[in-house]
Amino acid sequence: MNIKQLKYFCRVVELGSISAAANDFSLAAPAVSMQISSLEKELNGILFDRSSRPMGLTKLGEFVYQRAPEIIYNLEKLERDAIFYINSKSTTLSICFVRSLMFNILPESIKYHLDSHNHIDISLREVLSEYQTELLLSQELDIGFSRLMDADISLSNDLENELILVDPLIAAIPKNHYLSRRKFITLRDFCSSPFIIYPSDPKSDYSKSIFSKFEDYGIKPAISHRVVEIHTALALVGAGLGVTLVGGSTIKNNRHDVVFLPIEDFKCLSFIYAMYHPKNKNPNINPFIESMKMVTSL
Repeated sequence: MNIKQLKYFCRVVELGSISAAANDFSLAAPAVSMQISSLEKELNGILFDRSSRPMGLTKLGEFVYQRAPEIIYNLEKLERDAIFYINSKSTTLSICFVRSLMFNILPESIKYHLDSHNHIDISLREVLSEYQTELLLSQELDIGFSRLMDADISLSNDLENELILVDPLIAAIPKNHYLSRRKFITLRDFCSSPFIIYPSDPKSDYSKSIFSKFEDYGIKPAISHRVVEIHTALALVGAGLGVTLVGGSTIKNNRHDVVFLPIEDFKCLSFIYAMYHPKNKNPNINPFIESMKMVTSL
């Protein structure tokens, strides 16, 4: 049994006759018929009921057809992956990322990328933006994905930096909050509730940038909790213990006990960047970045 026989068999099933399948493959009908007969001989059974028009499948034919398309797909995929493997100098890609990208953007980008680059072994490490530069400069990791509040100041001149997405911050409030039925809220509405800030890391500028933005609007929220990461912050919001800010890209498929609303009079943008060392020769860096750009543009 070989992939050619299986392809011919499946096409005959799909088109209803050997002559139609032969025409589709630009072959003479006897050539396709010979491959089908050869497959039947190897299986020691009949695949088609040739007494009916159009030809119907025997029980053996139905059994084989249930499995053949998947086998064809896997064999063709193996061939594509092997070609990628031969032509690539590296089959690995190490990525560091901020946790907020793990809600949607990064998993969807990996899935999209591996559809056509399945030979790559991707390793992941969660790293705050402020700690990524050192790891990328040492080339311990290949790509860093950061969320920055002030891109012009925060970007390293020693790294290549590519903007992936401008991601506005929006309010995350408990589902049973009195504001949850509105389509949008004001900044004073938002800051009337206890504020949950993250990440509680001395090196992180994220919370400082947020409060600097609040000060620009003459507002100082009361902090109820300082937590390490966004998942904990949203869990506390869901429990009704306060409100927080998150990037708009995190909304999809997020918690059902949290409502996400735009703040009408508060413009606060975050910038998601891809960063890598200009001397890093891993050929998988740029293709993965392009995959992420494609995902975020959809």
